[in-house]
Amino acid sequence: MRRGRKKAFGARFWPIASVVVCVALVAGGVWWAHPSLPELSYLEVSEIEVRGNDHVATEEVRSRLGLQAPVNLLQLDMEKLAGRITTHPWIKSASIERQLPGRLVVAVEERQAVALLSAKKTYLLSADAVILDVVQGPPARALPLVRVQWRVKYRAGDHVDEPRIVRGLELLEALREAPLLRQMQVKEVTAEADGNYILHLAGQGAILRLDAAESLPQLNRLAMALRRRGQGLDSFAYVDLRFPGRVILNPSEKGG
Repeated sequence: MRRGRKKAFGARFWPIASVVVCVALVAGGVWWAHPSLPELSYLEVSEIEVRGNDHVATEEVRSRLGLQAPVNLLQLDMEKLAGRITTHPWIKSASIERQLPGRLVVAVEERQAVALLSAKKTYLLSADAVILDVVQGPPARALPLVRVQWRVKYRAGDHVDEPRIVRGLELLEALREAPLLRQMQVKEVTAEADGNYILHLAGQGAILRLDAAESLPQLNRLAMALRRRGQGLDSFAYVDLRFPGRVILNPSEKGG
């Protein structure tokens, strides 16, 4: 009976022991190889793919990474590399992914130009108030102009924190949602020193004066007034919306 029990124990013990030994050998091999993993040549960065870039050249994105060959894929600080890329004015955000054995995939989100800023010079401005570039000649596409009545100087990459300019951008965004102006192109928004704004519409004779804080309610009141009169904005030379609850219309013809 004892001999039978010994045989049964041995039959169960040795397979388990064999598995434990194999696991230990594998773990030991990984531990031994780990210090040398960064030295393996097939982990060196051999390809950098850039996605999502339109305004920024692919080579410009790659150069901002600042990688000097040979570079091991496992030793890269992805957050730090992404931070280098987002120093470019046009790049709002960036993410980097490793793809073994030696490939980096860089995905960028670019800013979009939404307006021109006229302040001593003319600048290309993004929705989050970043100066994208200094405009040397006519812009490639028609953009509304935000004009300020004071002189200020910026460089590409600067974040504009002047409240009157920021509110002017917010006003442009609000105007895009206004039913009255949805089919019209805003030509220029002038920020005045007193915090009010003058709005010029392309192809329209009307000039609108308004307060950015009350822009949408006042534009809705203007739309109601025009419907009651059966007229369009092109019938008026001047519209004053600065006073809450009031719409002042000045017809185009003399003596109106």
